[in-house]
Amino acid sequence: MILVLSDVHLGYKNCNHDDFLAFLDNYDTEIYHLVLLGDFFDFWRCNNAEVVEKNEDVMEKLNALKAKKIHYIAGNHDYYILDLNKRYETNDKVTISKYLRLEDKGESFFFIHGYELEAILWEFPASIKMYEEFSKDMCYNKDTSGAILSKMWSSYQSFKGLGKRGFKKEMQKKPQERNNINEVDKFAQSIGKYPLLSMKPNENLIFGHTHRPFINHDKKVVNTGSWVDELEKKNQNSYVEIYDGKMELKFFKK
Repeated sequence: MILVLSDVHLGYKNCNHDDFLAFLDNYDTEIYHLVLLGDFFDFWRCNNAEVVEKNEDVMEKLNALKAKKIHYIAGNHDYYILDLNKRYETNDKVTISKYLRLEDKGESFFFIHGYELEAILWEFPASIKMYEEFSKDMCYNKDTSGAILSKMWSSYQSFKGLGKRGFKKEMQKKPQERNNINEVDKFAQSIGKYPLLSMKPNENLIFGHTHRPFINHDKKVVNTGSWVDELEKKNQNSYVEIYDGKMELKFFKK
C-alpha cells in the first residue's frame, strides 16, 4: 500500500487541522510507503519553528502510522525542508527530495509537488529554477509586502501580458484561483508532460499544488487535492491510495 497526500498547509489559518488529526486517528491500514507530497507545512505564512511546535500532535500521530518508508517531497510552501535535509542527517526510514519514483505491481509512479507544472507553463527561461528560488525566499522571509515578488519580476519582462502589477497580484492568489490553473491540469494530462518532466513513457503522475483533486485513469494522472478550507466541502480532505498498481482518489469524512 502506498498512501499519498499533499497540501495540508499546517500553520495556515484555513488548514483543516482537526480533520487531518481525525484522519490519522482512523487510518489503520498498514502502509509500505507514505508520501507527503509537499506543502505539508506552510513556511510562507508562519515562523518555521512555531509551525512544527504548534502541530506536535499531528507529528506524533503521523509517526505512529504503520509506515515502513516515509518520503517527503518539497513543495513551494515548504521548500525550506530541503535545506534542513542538507544540514542534518535523516534516518533510513525518511527520504526528502524534489521528486520520487516508486513501482508497484509493474506500474511506475512519478511523484512531484506540482509547482513545476505551473512554472513550465510560464515559458520563462529557467522558470523552474526561478520559482524554486522564490519559494525558498518566501520560506525564510515570510514576505507579504511584495518585495520578493518585485525582485522575482526584475529578471523578466513579461508574464503572459499581465504586466508587473498583474504578475504580483497573480502570484499572491490561492493556487486554485490563478488564471492558468486550468492549463496546469490540462498539461498534467497531456503527452507533453513526459519529455518536459523527464518522465518515462506510460509512467503515472501523482501531483498536488493546485488544491483541486481529480483522477484520470486513462491518462494515468491523479491530483491529491488539499486539506484546507478553501473549496467546496466535497472537494476537501482528499488523499490517494495505490494498491496492486492501481490509484484510487479518496475523501475523508468525519
